[in-house]
Amino acid sequence: MTLEPRQAAPGALRRWILSALQLLWRGAGVWLALSLLMCLWIFVGHRLPLLSAMLALSALLGSMLIAAQVDRSPRIRLADTLTMLRVHASVTLRFSALITIAGAIIWVVLLAKPGVAWWNIFYTSRNALDILSPDGFVALRQIFVYSAFALGLCYFGLNIPGLTSIFQFPCMTLLGLSYRDALRLGAAGQIRNLNSVLAIGALFVVLPVLFGLLLPVLVPVLYCFFGALTYVAFREIFLGVSENRPRESAEARVAATPLSSRA
Repeated sequence: MTLEPRQAAPGALRRWILSALQLLWRGAGVWLALSLLMCLWIFVGHRLPLLSAMLALSALLGSMLIAAQVDRSPRIRLADTLTMLRVHASVTLRFSALITIAGAIIWVVLLAKPGVAWWNIFYTSRNALDILSPDGFVALRQIFVYSAFALGLCYFGLNIPGLTSIFQFPCMTLLGLSYRDALRLGAAGQIRNLNSVLAIGALFVVLPVLFGLLLPVLVPVLYCFFGALTYVAFREIFLGVSENRPRESAEARVAATPLSSRA
């Protein structure tokens, strides 16, 4: 079977945002808890840039998978979600590692300021935090600013020319394509919907800054939102499905399968 990416109908970004928010609302509990945990780990490891990048990318990619699970199921359970993430853990970690290494090389070769040692990609005390502020809001900002900054960079990591595409990961995990086939197909879908994808990129840049400064405690929600936004865009472009599956049909589908019954 040959997959042909479609050009989304007008008003795609608004439709994708609404669908992403609906999925986020349906699966908020487990989804947000896992995202919060990853953001806290990013804060703990903020002196290790490569580790922080891996965690941020894994959190975003995992959110894409959880969004697909929420779309297919009436509700998600922690055990089911962890099992699904474990099934795709190898692909997720390899893809995150590839982007992290490529990003580190780009930083060392092109972006590092003069006088900054190249080994800062492994460990750095610049902008490190030793003591949290006694002010609660400022402390929250100090905790979540690292994950907000990392989330903003994720979009660029998912769009390295000739290496990655924003739709490549769902093509690999949800369609079962190889790395190269997913890259070609994802890039084709991205080109056909360039304006919408660039608008998503603008959201990736602007929202983490705003939330990091004004609503830091909601930064984990952004990881879930962008994961869902990428999934629903992928779903319409590559599967031709523009709306979320109704909860009732998902319940009926689950009830029809023997695996849905629990002793």
